[in-house]
Amino acid sequence: MFKNDTDYLDQHFLVDEDIINKYIDFPKFNKNDVVLEIGPGKGTLTKKIAPKVRKMYAIELDERLKNYLEAIPNLEVIWGSVLDVKIPKANKIITSLPYSIIEPFIYKMIKTDFDEMYMLMGDKFVLNVVDKEITKLSVITNSFFKTEKLLEVPPIAFDIPPRTDSYIVKMEKVAEPESKKYQIYRGLYLLDEKKIKNSLMETLIKLNKLTKREAKEIIKNMHLSERILEEKFSSLSNNDLKILDKVLENL
Repeated sequence: MFKNDTDYLDQHFLVDEDIINKYIDFPKFNKNDVVLEIGPGKGTLTKKIAPKVRKMYAIELDERLKNYLEAIPNLEVIWGSVLDVKIPKANKIITSLPYSIIEPFIYKMIKTDFDEMYMLMGDKFVLNVVDKEITKLSVITNSFFKTEKLLEVPPIAFDIPPRTDSYIVKMEKVAEPESKKYQIYRGLYLLDEKKIKNSLMETLIKLNKLTKREAKEIIKNMHLSERILEEKFSSLSNNDLKILDKVLENL
């Protein structure tokens, strides 16, 4: 979709004032908040948020935007790709990212401590993750976060309209997913250095307080192919994942 982070910034700036105000109203910013904005562009949202909070950080790749961002009070800018830089401590995050880097970004945010994240994303992300299509990105995201679609954003809300609708999405970290299926997916992700047959066994033992023999019997009754069982979770194709998902739904 985009070759790098700046392609997205160069093409689509949110300019609709009504949408902008709704976007920054959702997080209910206050003077106790430390906020991180990822991909602030020219600082349209940043200028409105920074005065409301205790401290604001921004991560921006495109140094051509220095004149816009460095003039904003109460803002510390970290220059570089969000995938490469150290994420500063913040309780609320607001971001707009190209779909091409969403998967590694989500994996990085799993390891990052924060309370809430608000994302302006294209409809592909919403279909995949919020509407819970069976893909690796979707099952991993929903294993660690509660996702909620807040607002549809039409193409005309941007200076150069994208080809599809966008959405403002809220993501909150969860200590443990409610669904047993997503608890298992979380275990498979965290034990990805192991083959599915082993990571699945360890996850079932931990979740259900089973013996090794009992867990092995459950896996045998899943009738998963030997090929899938010998794979690592990260190596599964989407077709493999759909087969696994059907089995986990029936556990």
